[in-house]
Amino acid sequence: MKEMRYDTCVVGGGAAGISAAISAAKNGARVLLVESTSVLGGDLLSGLPIDGCLTTAGEWIVGGVLTELLEGCEKLDGYIGAIYDRRNIWVVMVSPAVMGYVVLQKLAEHGVDILPYTQVTDVKVEGGHIASLLAKNKTEQILITADTYIDCTGDGDISYMCGVPYEMGGADGELQPMTMVFHIRGVDPKRLLAFALEHPENCGLGENPNIKKTPRELAQELYDLGIPKLFFSSKGPLLKGAIERGELNTSMLAFNPNAKDGSVLTVNTTRQSGKDCLSGEALGETMLSLTEQVKSAFLFIKNNIPGCEKAVFDGIAPRLGVRETRRIKGEYYLTGEEVAEGTKRTDGVAKGGHEIDVHGAGTNHIRKTIKDAGAYDIPFGCLLPLGVDNLLMAGRCISADRVAHSSARVMGTCIAMGEAVGLAAAIGKEMGIPARKVDVQTLRERLKKQGAKV
Repeated sequence: MKEMRYDTCVVGGGAAGISAAISAAKNGARVLLVESTSVLGGDLLSGLPIDGCLTTAGEWIVGGVLTELLEGCEKLDGYIGAIYDRRNIWVVMVSPAVMGYVVLQKLAEHGVDILPYTQVTDVKVEGGHIASLLAKNKTEQILITADTYIDCTGDGDISYMCGVPYEMGGADGELQPMTMVFHIRGVDPKRLLAFALEHPENCGLGENPNIKKTPRELAQELYDLGIPKLFFSSKGPLLKGAIERGELNTSMLAFNPNAKDGSVLTVNTTRQSGKDCLSGEALGETMLSLTEQVKSAFLFIKNNIPGCEKAVFDGIAPRLGVRETRRIKGEYYLTGEEVAEGTKRTDGVAKGGHEIDVHGAGTNHIRKTIKDAGAYDIPFGCLLPLGVDNLLMAGRCISADRVAHSSARVMGTCIAMGEAVGLAAAIGKEMGIPARKVDVQTLRERLKKQGAKV
């Protein structure tokens, strides 16, 4: 068995994990990032919008590591920009292929060691302290020891293995649906936007109560912008008719531009509802069944939406989109009321600004704007799993109720949380104390110095 020793071990290489690893490494920690696949960056490589980076009012609330990544994309002409969808939210769009390269570039630049294709199989806990992790890949078993471990697995796997209590799903156990996003190219953005301008009733425009403009005025703004960030609503005649005819099973059809000329789009519309987003067997069944929905959605787009008649199918995202599994219990429990009210806190180490966004089966979809189109603070305690003194967490497994989680689970917010815990791990190493004992005000000041928003 191979033995590896690090200051900080981050498990999970999605948006939260790569941010945590970069943040810890750039502050002097020796960092290992363990990822069970080869996809470093997770959903950042999906082509989906990076939600939660700005409030509905257009204020940037995530910086630091995110800024590094976006600047890296811009240098390679892969940054599309921050776009207001004229519905309810601001999103950040990039080329997913370019982002995949930039993630690896930044990990290398900051000296993060990575272990791709490696699965953590066991955790040894002694007296509320992780003594080691056991991991395995194709060629070897590895015993990993570190001062601080950070759970960025999304599903909270490390916390679960440690016996930390958790919640999952709603009262009936139902989880938000999984999705398979896909890409199309060869779109005529001008004709597509003209269709939205001629038929704004099909689009989710002006849903934010703070907007005083008409849907047609907002469609005109999108047309003038020239970038087809469009959201077709299930309440509009186009989608409603398709759902009633059984052509689509969805609550929305979202177009997300991945090229500056608007000709390449990522489509978010498919959904598979159920009660199991953890089982390998269930995930496999979902992946296979969603291929039919992708086919149906693509044909519907080509046959019914002007500007897409000549579009060609350009593949699917590198992994299945999972919105919700375990929510690990932490020292603080963020509530939907705090999120809705835009609650500010002196112990906040990250900000969230995405709308409350609980997807259900079929057309069920609960969405609510944060008060005054603002942001809320995520306390450090939300990132501290109960009962394990050298374990932190970040990402969609954070300590929150289901409503709060529906806002905080998005990529921009996950990057902000990852940056906070990564820095906490590095400061703990500097001071010779457990990372969770780092003074929150010290952490906040250091986050500000490296460009984060708190």
